[in-house]
Amino acid sequence: MPELPDFKSSIAVLVSSCDRFFDAWRPFHAFLQKFWSDCPLEIFLITNELEVRSPRLRSLAIGPDRGWSSNLLVALDQITHPYLLYLQEDYFLTAPVNRAQLAQDFAEAIEAGAASLCFRARSEPDAGFQPLNDRFGVVPLNSDGRTRCQVTLWKKSALQEILRPGETAWNFEARGSARTQVMQILSYRRRENTPIPYLMSAISRGFWMPEAIALCHAHRVTIDPLFRPIYSPRSWRRHLRRWLSQRPSIQKNGVIDLS
Repeated sequence: MPELPDFKSSIAVLVSSCDRFFDAWRPFHAFLQKFWSDCPLEIFLITNELEVRSPRLRSLAIGPDRGWSSNLLVALDQITHPYLLYLQEDYFLTAPVNRAQLAQDFAEAIEAGAASLCFRARSEPDAGFQPLNDRFGVVPLNSDGRTRCQVTLWKKSALQEILRPGETAWNFEARGSARTQVMQILSYRRRENTPIPYLMSAISRGFWMPEAIALCHAHRVTIDPLFRPIYSPRSWRRHLRRWLSQRPSIQKNGVIDLS
């Protein structure tokens, strides 16, 4: 049976981020320590000018923020691993990672020659989805969900081929599927059996989401600094909170200590 240490030289964890979201790095790191402290894979965090001090995360300082896809392309050139496990800084783990299942998934996806394996199923399965086992299968060619910015194992060369400079993550999800027609794209069939349970998008449109705040409180994880407003369904409150929260959000040329 494969084990995660078997993939140390072939798979790296890449956390997509930029300095504007440095306030998510501490809680991200805290949940990583809590639920995957024994991760044997090298973990890279994309940053701009800030440095990260951590025994677990290695910052890839790529210079000025060029936008999501351009930042990612620069970072990929600095990684020598042929595969990467894509995460984002506001994807907070919510339960222990299933190491055995994850290692088996890695082995089967790589053996199948897949370009990617998304570990978060869609809310509704695509018509024509072809199961490969009891966990995941092949996403049909006509699906608009072949490129999703969820936790995903990517073949680095495949991701580099379909990324376009200047695109946002939303652009990539909307337009990228058409670029994968010659690739085998895999996805989980159901959400409840993923080996990597996580809260998707702790931050949305610049706001902390209430469920992220509740998760942090439940696990006594501190968000520091807490300068970003918390989302409210009342639009006037959102605008007021955004106005009240206007302040410098980046510690220029600073070091974020996560140790």
